[in-house]
Amino acid sequence: MDQQGANRRAFISHATADDSYVAEMESFLRRLHMADVFNDAASIRPDEPIWPRIQQGIEESDFLVAIVSAASTASEWVSREVEHARGLGKTVIGVRIDDSPLPALFADRDVVDLRPRHRAEKRLDIGRILQYAPEQLIGRESELGLISDAWAKTLRCEAGRPHILTFVALGGEGKTSLVAKWTVDHLLARGWPGCEAAFAWSFYSQGTRDQVAASSDAFLKAALDFFAASDEDRAFAASPAGAYEKGQRLARLVGSRRSLLILDGLEPLQYAPTAPTPGELKDQGLTALLKGLAQQSQGLCLCLVTTRYSVPDLKAFRQSTAPEVALKGLSRGAGIDLLRRIGVKGHAPELATMVKDFKGHALTLTLLGRYLCRAFQGDIRKRDRLNLQKADARSANGHAFRVMAGYEKWLSRSGEAGQRELAILRMLGLFDRRADASCIAALRREPIQGLTEPLDDLDEEDWECCVGDLESMGLLSRHSDAGSSHFTSLDAHPLLREYFGQQLKQQQPEAWRTAHARLFEHLCASTKEGDQPTLEDLQPLYQAVAHGCLAGLQQRACDEVYFARIAQRGAFYATRKLGAFGSDLGAVACFFDQPWRRVSPALTDADQAWLLNEAALSLRALGRLTEALEPMRAGLDALIAESNWKQAAIVASNLSELELTLGEVVAAVQDAEQSVTHADRSGDAFERIARRTTHADALHQAARRDDAMQRFREAEQMQQQDEPDYPLLYSVQGFQYADLLLAATERAAWLGAALGQPRPAEEAAAHREALQEVGQRAAQTLEWVSTQDWLLDIALDHLNLARTALFTALLTQAEPAAADLAQARREADAAVSGLRRAGQQDHLPRGLLTRAWLRAITGPLTGPDSAQADLDEAWEIAERGPMRLHMADIHLYRVRLFFREANYPARWGSPEADLQAARELIERCGYGRRREELEDAEQALRRWRAAGDVTPATTA
Repeated sequence: MDQQGANRRAFISHATADDSYVAEMESFLRRLHMADVFNDAASIRPDEPIWPRIQQGIEESDFLVAIVSAASTASEWVSREVEHARGLGKTVIGVRIDDSPLPALFADRDVVDLRPRHRAEKRLDIGRILQYAPEQLIGRESELGLISDAWAKTLRCEAGRPHILTFVALGGEGKTSLVAKWTVDHLLARGWPGCEAAFAWSFYSQGTRDQVAASSDAFLKAALDFFAASDEDRAFAASPAGAYEKGQRLARLVGSRRSLLILDGLEPLQYAPTAPTPGELKDQGLTALLKGLAQQSQGLCLCLVTTRYSVPDLKAFRQSTAPEVALKGLSRGAGIDLLRRIGVKGHAPELATMVKDFKGHALTLTLLGRYLCRAFQGDIRKRDRLNLQKADARSANGHAFRVMAGYEKWLSRSGEAGQRELAILRMLGLFDRRADASCIAALRREPIQGLTEPLDDLDEEDWECCVGDLESMGLLSRHSDAGSSHFTSLDAHPLLREYFGQQLKQQQPEAWRTAHARLFEHLCASTKEGDQPTLEDLQPLYQAVAHGCLAGLQQRACDEVYFARIAQRGAFYATRKLGAFGSDLGAVACFFDQPWRRVSPALTDADQAWLLNEAALSLRALGRLTEALEPMRAGLDALIAESNWKQAAIVASNLSELELTLGEVVAAVQDAEQSVTHADRSGDAFERIARRTTHADALHQAARRDDAMQRFREAEQMQQQDEPDYPLLYSVQGFQYADLLLAATERAAWLGAALGQPRPAEEAAAHREALQEVGQRAAQTLEWVSTQDWLLDIALDHLNLARTALFTALLTQAEPAAADLAQARREADAAVSGLRRAGQQDHLPRGLLTRAWLRAITGPLTGPDSAQADLDEAWEIAERGPMRLHMADIHLYRVRLFFREANYPARWGSPEADLQAARELIERCGYGRRREELEDAEQALRRWRAAGDVTPATTA
């Protein structure tokens, strides 16, 4: 394309069914410097008034691009547009994208053939990033080169190549533009050479008002669907499996082909710089994905990440597979070039001073340059009108916000047109994502005093003029689906949305609340989620909750949307059926004035206590255990104050279980005992049973075995009286009881099989009796819970069956019976799989440890499906909690399973280090249950060292 192409205009004609192809065609044409690209209106009837505008669009275009496919062949609308263009003597370019026969409309004519030769191998979904690609990117040549080099190494499968390339910079430095520009120029414009799949996601646009409630749920679902290699993968994407497991599966799928994965704006899923763990990923799905990609030895993909914060989770890989690049401000020369291209007029020293004053911040320079061009014909000498001297003292975004303030002042003084444009910008400040057309229409339906009066009775032509003017200034972007000349959504840079939202809230608080109330009503009325909605179906309801709370309608948002529609009146649909704990937490966060400490006083006392507990349960399920403590304790205090003894018993029990997982055994015993007291006061039969088992389990972990046994037996007697048809403890309660019943047998199995210390024969009968009892219990309770499809309960029963089969194999014969080991392996696999589907991270390490024991006996010891892999995954989960009791168990398992290995994995340290770490945890946590087992292992290790059976670790 020659330089004259910069003044040419293209019109794209296509059928609605080919929408997904058009975004790439638009971007490709713009990369060829088309002055404009005009979409057709395939979804509009020819008798509607839009046709004259379509005619005008064709008449004003230099040529028409027609997407030729089976769908367009059947479209009378496409035929009409092509015939009209030819009648005007316009050049018509046909672009063939599928194998359908060429229609008569294009017979004997030149058609560009863009049919993919390997349709099943090449998949593209990058529309979320394409629109951010600038026509020119100034001053980022070295960074573009880094990406190109990484991609070339990916295609060559070069050893030591980057698997993840992370760009870190302040907002507005151009991270997104950099990645988008490279994707367009180096892949899209060249036909995606060597790339089999490309997928992009922007977390900026997923909807996060702050950094307490971001979630990977929607991303994982979409990405797993995109990269799915089978129907099983697609079913898994929609399953309630936990985010961690979905992230692991996605890492394997992405790495199985030459693919590009772009994760833009990751910071909503990271802890803020002021948090105790700054920058650390709070989302376990993203953690599993990124670490999985970094660790892959044969992965074929390149993952590009942009974020405002460094990612400490990948620190161990920065010198190898996951380098991190700090994106600095533009250089003096690049900044001057940018300003001149925008149209700023001035001498080089003046331009250089401006670049220096604003630290080369790309967004600020761009906004300020365009402002000067609009307000002062580009005269750089007028920049002092903005009074920017104190910008740095205010915030990291101070300069950008000052420029926005300049626009605000200028627009407010620019007559009726300026007032209209300012109203549009303030409307965008209401949103934390793209504002779709229906929401904008709802806001414009009736005037909102202090916000939309300038837009009252504005016709479509004037509206388009205002939007187009703001777009030309770089203050917003307009997005349209193919088949419509109207916008489907408006968007702006997150900093712009933040600024204008703050201004509206501070200057016109009533307008702020009224507008959010309007959006709440609109989303509630327009969303038809049905009885079994998908996660995508629920997204408008999550938005409605946010807008409702910002409008001061917390009680209605809680009652009518969150409880009634998202949770389906206590069925907890989103979490139990979809596994969307992250999305659910995002909704709950909207009700908090100060996460996770104080719920809005606009809610009833009962709802405040309930939401505190909901937040704690979701945080716990997501593995954010320390954060879960505060809302759970606050919720318990609120329930006690209300004398709501049943709910207080439940929350006290949940608190005890959480404290136990965190390693606070003494506190866990105390709160469990308190839960029994509250349950007895409530008089609720089930609570009286269940809370006694919580207390019993805490007593067991504290090595108070006799007290624990008494509590379990008391609970089971009550169970038999209350539910005679189900005389055994089942569910989590049954698993906890079985854990106590098997405790001595488990120790004997370790002493005999793993540690080489056979137990006296007189103990064998007691072990056989315990194994038989637990096996019968698990088989019976599995039958009961399977009819209810209770994922966690089913998985725990399989785990008990795996443990009984394993211990039977180890204790009842000189050599483990192959049949017992095979049964144990089947049950262990079922347990781990079930625990994953249940999405309960605090239970999963139990299944992984049992399976690791089995794999250490039957193999393999290393590799992706090995004992070491299970131990490593269990550690990854436990360490993030931190789940200190599980961490102590893992240290013990490492030594007991691998003490004879000459190459004790160097990443673990040494057997002595593991045992020392286990002792410190056991003593610190009061984890008395494991003291005897620790002493057994310490004695055995000393004996092995003395006998020379163990050699120090020498390799990874």
